[in-house]
Amino acid sequence: MSSLDEAIGLVSRWKTDRRKNRAAVIALLEGLVKECQVATKIWQTYASAPGAPGDERSIVSWVGPDRAKQLHDVSLRARDLVQAICRAAGPKVERFADMDESIIEMAYRQLQPGESGVEAANTAISRMQDRVSHIGRLIEHVRSGKPAGKESDRKKSGKKPAGKKVSRKKAVKKKAAPKKK
Repeated sequence: MSSLDEAIGLVSRWKTDRRKNRAAVIALLEGLVKECQVATKIWQTYASAPGAPGDERSIVSWVGPDRAKQLHDVSLRARDLVQAICRAAGPKVERFADMDESIIEMAYRQLQPGESGVEAANTAISRMQDRVSHIGRLIEHVRSGKPAGKESDRKKSGKKPAGKKVSRKKAVKKKAAPKKK
């Protein structure tokens, strides 16, 4: 998700005149949320009715090949959305979009010693919910539409541009000098 975070960092610095581009990125992020929710639902259907225990090492043997294939398909769609978001952000991030791990929790990892398929599913559900909330925060960050540039930085701080700097000693001396009549 680091390339996604980097992409949103760049998008949030876009000037306000790029509303259509921001809206396109928001639509892609919302699509990514939907894919994460689909994956969460797949994991929840398994966790609610786990069936027979599987192999002690493989989650696929617990979850089943059909669910594993569904999760894989969801992962491919999510990857395409992440790549589209990175492409929209620019070439600086687009190069690294393929290097991230999948946003979708897959059923292809190995079970930890003593971990059951149901525990792995609950872990996957928790991670997917965390990712959905993280992507929701990214959407809000893009929606905030902070304009880029020095003017926006001054508006945030409430300060006026600094003029000529005067040392504190000179400023004190100027105030202390009495006026002649």
